[in-house]
Amino acid sequence: MADPNFSTWLTKQQAADRIGVSTKTVETLARDRRIEQARWRRDGRGNEFAVYNPDDVARIASERRPAPSAFVLPAGTNGNGNGHGLVARTEPDAELTPPIAAGLSALAAAVRSLAPNPEKNHQNPENFQKLFLTIPEAAAVSGFSQAYLRRKCQAGWTGAIKDGAWKIRRKDLEAL
Repeated sequence: MADPNFSTWLTKQQAADRIGVSTKTVETLARDRRIEQARWRRDGRGNEFAVYNPDDVARIASERRPAPSAFVLPAGTNGNGNGHGLVARTEPDAELTPPIAAGLSALAAAVRSLAPNPEKNHQNPENFQKLFLTIPEAAAVSGFSQAYLRRKCQAGWTGAIKDGAWKIRRKDLEAL
């Protein structure tokens, strides 16, 4: 048997691109003998590098991404056979309308149930108050200066915690 023409074989990166995987996965597939690998030198000189059988690469790629199944629409009773008559129809198909209407009604009900209720919205600015405030927010709420609040935090005030930046508990701020 004659040696195959390795110049037509794929490099590791080309094989990875065609299959849609990383080069490490191509190495694993070759190690598991799912893809034939050979060592080859371009023009018989230079460094050897790995090349991969294009037939094996095509087979693995088709296994990983099978062709989509055919999508066929039923032929309409009106029209010229190419589907254009379905668009021009003015009267609804009596046997299709009730299931479609029922499905749309169920979908609309599901969307309404997921919509936020303004009376129960806890993130509404009127109903929502943060438990911890940053120093600028605490200064705006309390009227104290930011410098005063920062000194109080650094002095070990129990109403403040350090979470990246100082956070002041609203309840303790109102008690000042």
